[in-house]
Amino acid sequence: MLLVLALLVVFVAILVVQPWKMRGCRWRRDTRRLADGRVMFICMACGAQTALPKGREPKECLAGEQP
Repeated sequence: MLLVLALLVVFVAILVVQPWKMRGCRWRRDTRRLADGRVMFICMACGAQTALPKGREPKECLAGEQP
């Protein structure tokens, strides 16, 4: 029973952390592209781009989501 409980805890921890969404992305802020109070971020690993409000940083990999 203890083994089943331990496996359940590990499974839930993996779902919470979601390591498949990080994939080694290295986000860099592009200071040349500031528009309407948002900041442009570009991933150096996959080339994905996203604009977020000032003070926030991307936490997930966006590879394959953008054309």
